[in-house]
Amino acid sequence: MNGFLAWWVKNPIAANLSMITLIVAGIVSYFFGVEKEPFPTVKLAIMDISMRWQGAGPRDIEDQIIIRFEESVKNVEGIKSIVSRASEGRARITITGKERVDRRKFADEIREKINSVNGLPSDADRPVVTERTNRDEMIRIALHGNVSREKLAALAQDIRRQVSNLPLISTVWLRGEGRQEIAIEITEQAMSHYDISIDEIATAIRNSSINTSTGTVRDEAGVLMLSVRNRADFQQEFEDIIVRQNQDGASLYLKDVAKVKDGLADTNYISNFDGETAILIDIMNTDYMDIPKMSKYVRDYVEKKQKQLPDNISLTIWSDWNDAYQSRLSTIFNSAMSGLILVFVLLLLFLQPKVAFWVTAGIATSFAASFALLPTMDVSLNMLSLFAFMMVIGIVVDDAIVIGESVHLAHEAGHHGDDAAIFGVSQVAKPVIFGVLTTMVVFAPMAFLPGSTAEFTRAISIVVVLALSFSLFEALLILPSHLRHLKDQHTAEKPSRLQVIQDKFAHSLDVLNSRLYFPLVKFIYAHKYSVVFGFIGALLIGISLLQNNYIKQSFMPQIADDKIRVEVTLPPTVTHERMLQVLQQLQYGQEQLMEYAAEIGSGLLVEHDYTQMWDSRVVSSMKLVHFEDRAIDIQTAADKLQAFIGEIPDAEEIQLKATLNTKEPRIGFTVNSNDIEALKDAVSDFKAHLATYEGVHMLRDNLDKGSQEMVFSLKPGAETLGLNLKEVSKQIKQAYFGQEVQRLPRVGGDVRVKIMYPRSERESIDTLANLKIRTRDGREIPLMSVVNFEIRPGIQRIYRRDGQKLGYIYGEYVGEDQAALMQDIQKNFVPEWKLRHPNVDYGRGERSKDESNFKQTVILLEGLALMVAYMLMAIAFRSYVQPFLIMSAIPFGFLGALIGHYIHDTAYGMFSMLGILAASGVVINDNLVLVDAINRFRQQGLDAKEAVMKACRLRFRPIVLTSLTTFIGLMPMLSAQSVQAQFLIPMVVSLAYGVLAATIVTLIFVPCLYWSCGELNQKWQNYKAKVNNQENQANQDTSQA
Repeated sequence: MNGFLAWWVKNPIAANLSMITLIVAGIVSYFFGVEKEPFPTVKLAIMDISMRWQGAGPRDIEDQIIIRFEESVKNVEGIKSIVSRASEGRARITITGKERVDRRKFADEIREKINSVNGLPSDADRPVVTERTNRDEMIRIALHGNVSREKLAALAQDIRRQVSNLPLISTVWLRGEGRQEIAIEITEQAMSHYDISIDEIATAIRNSSINTSTGTVRDEAGVLMLSVRNRADFQQEFEDIIVRQNQDGASLYLKDVAKVKDGLADTNYISNFDGETAILIDIMNTDYMDIPKMSKYVRDYVEKKQKQLPDNISLTIWSDWNDAYQSRLSTIFNSAMSGLILVFVLLLLFLQPKVAFWVTAGIATSFAASFALLPTMDVSLNMLSLFAFMMVIGIVVDDAIVIGESVHLAHEAGHHGDDAAIFGVSQVAKPVIFGVLTTMVVFAPMAFLPGSTAEFTRAISIVVVLALSFSLFEALLILPSHLRHLKDQHTAEKPSRLQVIQDKFAHSLDVLNSRLYFPLVKFIYAHKYSVVFGFIGALLIGISLLQNNYIKQSFMPQIADDKIRVEVTLPPTVTHERMLQVLQQLQYGQEQLMEYAAEIGSGLLVEHDYTQMWDSRVVSSMKLVHFEDRAIDIQTAADKLQAFIGEIPDAEEIQLKATLNTKEPRIGFTVNSNDIEALKDAVSDFKAHLATYEGVHMLRDNLDKGSQEMVFSLKPGAETLGLNLKEVSKQIKQAYFGQEVQRLPRVGGDVRVKIMYPRSERESIDTLANLKIRTRDGREIPLMSVVNFEIRPGIQRIYRRDGQKLGYIYGEYVGEDQAALMQDIQKNFVPEWKLRHPNVDYGRGERSKDESNFKQTVILLEGLALMVAYMLMAIAFRSYVQPFLIMSAIPFGFLGALIGHYIHDTAYGMFSMLGILAASGVVINDNLVLVDAINRFRQQGLDAKEAVMKACRLRFRPIVLTSLTTFIGLMPMLSAQSVQAQFLIPMVVSLAYGVLAATIVTLIFVPCLYWSCGELNQKWQNYKAKVNNQENQANQDTSQA
């Protein structure tokens, strides 16, 4: 080993070329290799199955479609959950795979199982099985103007095609164009007047509107294709279809008996941007992302295209992730550079300028080398990976400081040139190597965490491991070569101004060591047991404070967005007028919010707004001005907006989203049972209790609110008229849901051609009184003369999870101490609630399950990592006991993190745990250096007391410097005011304060623990010796007797 290190010291050209190569590789990778995206792409195995069955109710869809699908896929390997929803005319099933399942194999098996299901309703559409793509909107453009939606839709299709052809862009979606449909509306009066049925009209359209090939003719002139091209594509072509040829030769056209409409299927559809009709154009992420370049291409296109559009049509960029990307990365990059500069200044104050320079250059080298390998590790340059570089600045510098300090001491001890560099690096090579290895092992579990957080933590883990690997290479092989010609600064006749300042700081550290720390070490030796128990007591107090919620807890920190989105889901039976009222209520809340902002001096608050209304959903979104240009933060604005909107009592669901990672409500509970009435009672009881908590609002559940259904049955004797229940139900369905005749291919998707009653008749129950059933012999019979009906309690939606009916309660919570709320519910309410509802199964919401799974996995993986770290240290020190001494400081890093969270009033959560893991690596590093020094002094013949004191005095300087550099490197981020990076603060707090606390533990607790263990071991050995002596003496007495 020493020979290998000596070769690098004596070959500076190899060291310099290696350094240059790594830096150049990093620069090339940054500009030409590494992806650039806001956040890592989350890759999950999720399959969506959708199937339409027009006119069918939720119960029928559950029985005849959903249960069959669930049974067909339940044995597919790797399924995590199956969530199903039956609603009017449609079945939806979402199948989620487990983490790290083979997504391609999983998707193929699901498709195969679904496509092989038999016994599905004959008049239902084919099931649509799709794999959920990992596509997120990167840039959203609004095409808007005071023109018809049809005109905008045609223009939007052209723009979509043009944008899709831009570099780095492959997937572009349109939103807000509405679903096109050709509706052939016929009244009951017209059918009676012309003695015609919907079946007859449908047959006439199918027989006339056709495109088909009929064969080929081959002759001497060549091949002639034979075909029929008579498919109707547009309104007039349908109107001219002959539906009947009368005996007198006159033709009855479709336009004579019905009204043909070619337009939106839902005439109540609304999609407005800044008050104008709008269609949104979403540009999605791709397999290779470079968001800055993508944004430039799109913005250049929008600027050019706007000049070609009419004056009453505009193209506006509604959102661009590049803005947030540049802002967040600028914050982190500036913090990283500030931290690097502070680290350099600190090193310059305590070390020789040459040492400080090359140590700092080593950081840049290891970072550049890590950049070069990011593409091969499938890691992009994003907020998390760049943050990892910033976080690891103070960690990678530790090895260089230890080696630089050792080489410096070798020079002061009389070694010179290559000999000093070789001696210095060889003295600390073992603790440095094993320190880096154990730190890498501690970080490794982040790459294997479960759920949607996996890609986030994986990026951090890989960056840290790469940076540590190259920092070890640089510190061991390159740095000593640069330090082989250190000069004694004190030989100069007139010291420089920097040298004078440096001497003062270095002297102050020596004074601190000799006058404060070393006397303290002597003092604590006499009270070592008290010190050990005092530290352990402090740790227990800290854990108790966390468990009893004295420190705020929130598992996932909220990532601030610049948009607020409110989505209200109303019952399927809601009227258009009621939807408009809800939309006006949302707009009123927005107006009140803007007035409030003006009152507090915030000025302009909303930059753009977008409203959408379709089916039974109403959506209002607003984009706020840049956070630096307003006096109100996004969460406060969202809370105020919710208060201004007020209650919407008939809403089935209300989602208010103001952050990037709140796709699910903050609190959620699930209840499973196949007894629907027991389910309703249990959900109602649970929701009533949640409403008693302060801060809990927007409580909703997924169960029906008293819907009704009309059930038909044939009257006795109806069969004598040639009728049966199937024929009667078919004609009722034709009237109210329509009959699909054809599907026409158009740009943007197929267009359905349907025959139905006019909307006014379809939305009135009175139509049933006038509806006539047509028999095969042409008679018209009033519906009410052949059927009986009964009004029964109905159901609008049925939810299922893993084979059981599912009820869930969800809501929002205003406040950061969510853990205390959940703990109180679990402890004081759930047990009694279970006794009142024995026929239901209780479960936490998806968010709570993910949190619990994450915590369990962190504990398991970190336990394995610590075992590996223990084995590495046991091998290095050839001892089973000393690794425990080294690792004893890790829990106190946790205590320091808790203190930091309390000081900064920051909620403890997922990123806090990751910061504690990071601190553990630094703690192990410091303790390795100290224990290695103790062992070397013991090998020289010193007793435990003197060896520990001498090692503490020798290693005080590098331990303090490594801890200070780690803390100072994080200071810029810790004091950052940008809301764009606030979600990273808990991790920074944990690492910074964890390292500070662990440094105190290393310098005070570990020596006391070493002495205590040694003394106890000596007493145990003395006791065993005494017992053995007594036994030997007894044996001798017995033998003499």
